[in-house]
Amino acid sequence: MSLTDGEISKHRQRAERILDAAADLVLRWGYKRVTIDEVAKRAGIGKGTVYLHWRTREALFLAVLARDSVKLYDGLIAAIREDPAEILLHRVLRRTLLLLKEFPLLQAMFTGDTEVLGSLLEESTVRPLRGRKFAWFRDYFALLRSHRLLRADMAADDQFYAINASMFGFYLLDPLLPLEERRSLDERAEIVAAMVRNAFEPPDPPDPAVLRALAPGIVDKFVRLRADYVQFAQGNSTSTRESPEE
Repeated sequence: MSLTDGEISKHRQRAERILDAAADLVLRWGYKRVTIDEVAKRAGIGKGTVYLHWRTREALFLAVLARDSVKLYDGLIAAIREDPAEILLHRVLRRTLLLLKEFPLLQAMFTGDTEVLGSLLEESTVRPLRGRKFAWFRDYFALLRSHRLLRADMAADDQFYAINASMFGFYLLDPLLPLEERRSLDERAEIVAAMVRNAFEPPDPPDPAVLRALAPGIVDKFVRLRADYVQFAQGNSTSTRESPEE
């Protein structure tokens, strides 16, 4: 039996309540301590209703991260639509770090914060999210390189590895440093932009016509990646059952 538009809207609103509750609790208590019972209580529904949307506890909390990722991609898409130069690698990485200020759970994921996310960070659990993003980033990298928006004085695979190593260093280093040597996300955003601009991009300014021509295609790639994350965040959004516990 198909759901009516009203039932679909109700289903999605309820899913948002569940995600809000889960996000709030994991930030307060950490992933290890949060149970589905607590999430259901915070959302004002029955425990069984949560499982109508996500079949496992892990899927629910990955959906929380996926929803934040969707919002982050919205910010990147909006920036590119406003200024095509935002497609450049150093600008994308800078913008990503600036946007992360709004998403503490994504910060915890990128920095490997086990106090907040615990076993949710295990590779087998987060692979569905990381795999989509990594494949997208490789396509994006290849597109920039093919249009000479990245330097070509090293092998493409080596350059891709170096870029990833540099990028993740900006997420992972600070928790290892003494407090007085750590940098804010604003500071890291400017440092990563300068480093990537100098190390991986050609010295001459890019042709604005090339940026304008490429921007719609890169936006489309972001939109498709965003759609994957939306589907992941919505969970079992096509369920036709209604829980008697709500």
